[in-house]
Amino acid sequence: MPRENVPLASLTTLRVGGPARFVHTGDSMESIKAAAAHSRSCGLSLYPLGQGSNVLAGDAPIDVVILKMETNELTFKPDSDFVEVIADAGVSWERLVQECTEQGLWGVENLAGIPGTAGAAPVQNIGAYGAELADTFAWLECYDTATDMLMRLDAEGCAFGYRESRFKHEPNLIITRIALRLARTSTPKTSYADLQKLMDAGELLNTPQKIADAVRRVRRVKFPDLTQEGTAGSFFKNPTITANAYEELQAKYPALQGFAAPSGIKIPLAWILDHVLGLRGYREGRAHLFQNQPLVLVTENNATAQDVEMLANNVSEKVFAATNILIEREVRSLK
Repeated sequence: MPRENVPLASLTTLRVGGPARFVHTGDSMESIKAAAAHSRSCGLSLYPLGQGSNVLAGDAPIDVVILKMETNELTFKPDSDFVEVIADAGVSWERLVQECTEQGLWGVENLAGIPGTAGAAPVQNIGAYGAELADTFAWLECYDTATDMLMRLDAEGCAFGYRESRFKHEPNLIITRIALRLARTSTPKTSYADLQKLMDAGELLNTPQKIADAVRRVRRVKFPDLTQEGTAGSFFKNPTITANAYEELQAKYPALQGFAAPSGIKIPLAWILDHVLGLRGYREGRAHLFQNQPLVLVTENNATAQDVEMLANNVSEKVFAATNILIEREVRSLK
């Protein structure tokens, strides 16, 4: 039986949000289908949730059926120089990274320390420190609640982009498991500035496990302690602008870096927030930008979604006023 009127503050890492009408546990295909059937029978939307690490839930009661994914099988299938890693949607992403790196498998080590589940990773096409999920993605299975069918999709079928996929726009598709193709040998990705600093200091980052451990240490400095405060990690996307717009900004701010992207030049929003706007620690109510990394929004005890919205909206307005850039959120809203 589903639980009723469960506070979403208890199911999300931002620790804000009013009660969801129903919460189902998805620990099998049968329970997933049962939740979908219940949502249809009561005329409410079905919303899959892993660890709630990328969700901003509103303060008011939310008429929705939450499907809390808790399937947890993780298997490894060797194939010549590669290993196919198959993870149920409810598997902790950090567990997946840890078991893969312990076996010396390359491809997910730069994604260590990211909170969330395997099933949520494709939704966001998670990425960090020079890598993203799409780099090693093989396929996924998803349940289409509209057709009551299970289907398999490759990377093209998922329509991956920068923190983007079709699953953000098609709520009828519920990811049930994913598969990654990881290599037994590879070249380490250590060009990211923080990893390069460690290597310059003499640290040897030559195995997946060593890189994963280094990434975790870097993240511990740049992100708050989830046992003490709430956060969804990076709240905004790094914007991509035209080459002309970048030249204009760099003329004004010569130290602003830019990186070639498929649709223009990607710029680091954290640098804008810090060096242009001086927003480290900027606060609204019980929400603030993290002192060590202003791209990260932090909530304190008894914070509300309204606090988060006010802070995020004010930051967006300040960025636009200073740079003429409309920034986008990484975090998804649930109201």
